[in-house]
Amino acid sequence: MKIRSILTAVLICIGLNSFSQQVINGFATPESVTSDGKRFFVSNQGQDFSSRDSDGFISEISADGKLIELKFAPTKGVLHAPKGMAVENGILYVADLERIVGFDINSRTTVFELAIPQATVLNDICRLENGFIGVTDTYSGNIYKVNTQTKSLETIGNIPTINGISFNRNTNQLVVCTNGETLGEGSVYLKTGNGDFERLPNIANGFFDGVEWLDDNSLLISDWVTFPTKGYGKLWVYDLKTQQSEVLLTEESIADIYYHPVTQKIYMPQMQKNKVIITDKKELQMINKEKYNRLYQYGVADAFVGGLYRGTMPVGDLKLKGDFGLGAPDMLDGELTVLDGKVYQTKATGETFEKENDFKTSMSFVTFFKADTTINVESQIDEDALLELVGGLLTNKNAMYAVKISGEFSHVRTRAFPPVEKEPFPVITTIFHRQKFFDFSDTEGTLIGFHLPEYLNGINSKGFHFHFLSTDRTQGGHVLDFNGKNLKIEISEQKSFELNIPTDDAFRNFKFETRENEALKRVEQGN
Repeated sequence: MKIRSILTAVLICIGLNSFSQQVINGFATPESVTSDGKRFFVSNQGQDFSSRDSDGFISEISADGKLIELKFAPTKGVLHAPKGMAVENGILYVADLERIVGFDINSRTTVFELAIPQATVLNDICRLENGFIGVTDTYSGNIYKVNTQTKSLETIGNIPTINGISFNRNTNQLVVCTNGETLGEGSVYLKTGNGDFERLPNIANGFFDGVEWLDDNSLLISDWVTFPTKGYGKLWVYDLKTQQSEVLLTEESIADIYYHPVTQKIYMPQMQKNKVIITDKKELQMINKEKYNRLYQYGVADAFVGGLYRGTMPVGDLKLKGDFGLGAPDMLDGELTVLDGKVYQTKATGETFEKENDFKTSMSFVTFFKADTTINVESQIDEDALLELVGGLLTNKNAMYAVKISGEFSHVRTRAFPPVEKEPFPVITTIFHRQKFFDFSDTEGTLIGFHLPEYLNGINSKGFHFHFLSTDRTQGGHVLDFNGKNLKIEISEQKSFELNIPTDDAFRNFKFETRENEALKRVEQGN
């Protein structure tokens, strides 16, 4: 299985690089790509992203991925660490630490400069209504609206660690994204007209950088995932109507992207590799379909129930493998549930918390959830009846299924184990008396679960297995019983399985029970 895991990782890397895309090399820490629809520009920060070292510059590239001029601007004066850019009325506006600089794209001369003394790291720029631009300051969290005619400005919002910004003139909506205080816990926010910024639901936390409008109803957001990088990153496609997100795997350190609505090309500055990658959105989506309907598992069930409770995989790494699933916390301290790309721990005290990326799991299984079957049940129904109903929808008795059930629950009974303390840890069947039980009444939430076939028993657990998570994220645990109504049942058949095993000494030396398969043994021996 370890060999399979290595091969899977190789195939993922091949998949990300095997379709047609243009790559331009030779930049100096490129942070942003922008365009007026015809001409394309790249900002280069030079040696350092935050120093006033006068080594920044702007490059010009062609739409099809050729370098036209490495140092397009400035022709006079300096840029220090230019980041976000926007073209408005033939002027290329650039965010450069505590100031905004504008260049005439035809003459390449500097025609605008505005210092913002209270700013530290101005990050991204977007066009607002005619004559105005928006700019973000990551360190202060301020969002400024700048009048380019009078060089006056006002603060129109404050969101800590803000980064990307983009405005849709058709809908009068402003979208921004953040890095997160821990460089991986960022979110995306939307403001309509004079309203307040509201956080968009159903998108996992990340180290968000750039944001673009695909059309009036959907967004494209770049995500480093965390910092330092993990070897690859993400692009998110977010549907504002359904409030659902789709994740696309990309190469690492993709910063402030540009999307061309006519060609549907995505221009991605790969900041830490000094490249700009140009790819087709539809092709990228097609390649990424492979990651859906794939069940990823870390750890082996027989080893876990045999006492291997020490966490060895950070949940930040687990999030790269799926946004929906179940798991066990470090030291058997409760239950883990993964929903919408976030990881929650329900402890034996009954409390439920969202966990940081460095928290570890001893065993977990996740998938990027996308339903292929959906039904609704309005009337009151108990666990036995509902599982019989769901079982009837599972057309392949030997397939793996992810099952999501959300709605109103008149009763949910869950459990969680308290943490173990001393090694050697006891086998789990000897400590059932330590379980803590919780009964929740008249609550809304989601059952997150799987139905797995007989042949995975021992590696995992056959049949149904559910955890519960309330809508307000305060109730959870391993599900023992439930009653509900107005339930939405979503089912996703898993097409493939990836197993990753721990490499610590406890797993290396664990003695599994021998399971004889006489028929297979005879085949191997040829008699």
